[in-house]
Amino acid sequence: MTDSWFTRFPQLLCLLLLANGCGSAPEVVPPPDIDAANAFRLVSEICDIGPRPSGSDGAARTAQYIVDTATAYGYEPIQDTWTERTARGSIEFTNITVELRGSSDESFIIIGTHFDTKILAGTAAFIGANDGASSTALVLELMRTLKKTPAAGRPTVRFAFFDGEEAYEQYSDSDGLHGSRRMARQLQESGRHRQCQAMILLDMVGDEDLTVTISPTDSRELRTKLFDIAERQGTRKHFGYFMKGSILDDHIPFSRLGIPALDIIDFKYGPNNSYWHTDQDTIDKLSTDSLAIVGNAVIALIWELNSE
Repeated sequence: MTDSWFTRFPQLLCLLLLANGCGSAPEVVPPPDIDAANAFRLVSEICDIGPRPSGSDGAARTAQYIVDTATAYGYEPIQDTWTERTARGSIEFTNITVELRGSSDESFIIIGTHFDTKILAGTAAFIGANDGASSTALVLELMRTLKKTPAAGRPTVRFAFFDGEEAYEQYSDSDGLHGSRRMARQLQESGRHRQCQAMILLDMVGDEDLTVTISPTDSRELRTKLFDIAERQGTRKHFGYFMKGSILDDHIPFSRLGIPALDIIDFKYGPNNSYWHTDQDTIDKLSTDSLAIVGNAVIALIWELNSE
């Protein structure tokens, strides 16, 4: 024969190879956008619960709200409840984790937030609309959005809702960051911290005057990626550095284990940060635009980490 069947029908050969998975590239699925209106609705519902300091009825109701919402989105949330001695006596805490399987089980990403509110002297109705509710709602919306995407297009993501982030008196090894320290310790004891590709924390992300303040001590790789993403998305003006030192938050226990960690936080809340930890932290100070800016940047960051 002077020419083969394959030579005469190259297009058919190509189709056969693709059908059998030979020489084919995986389909690239672009990162989706969040539904910022839904995220804002979730913020409102969390605020309606009222104050939620650790160990209170409000905290228990918020934990149940997270579980119920995650379940409605098709997840199987896991609750971890324990008691610790604190400056206010023995307090019961509850962490909630939800896992979304991705293209591989060899590594995973943690997306975290805290849902508790601080006890403020003379302020019985501190609802923490931005400080806790905004990030909790946004993580729930990220869960809803990512659930609809193909597993092949994203990494395995563990969503973590931490209790006890707020300190009763002053942050120390026994006051504040209770939930994140517990989860980090559990990861270390199981050896799974070695499989954690990144820890991305959200905190205070709904301010209508959004100015995300990234600590220069956070993972250089992650903050560079985040700034590049914001540049591409046309939102770079909302992202900058916190120039007053490092920020102590729920990402620190993971960073101490050698896990690349990034705290996406707006620590310029009101004039001279005057709304932070006051009864001025109310939902009228928040906007859907800010939730969209942060949420879409986080999803794009997850996609970038999956491509590595």
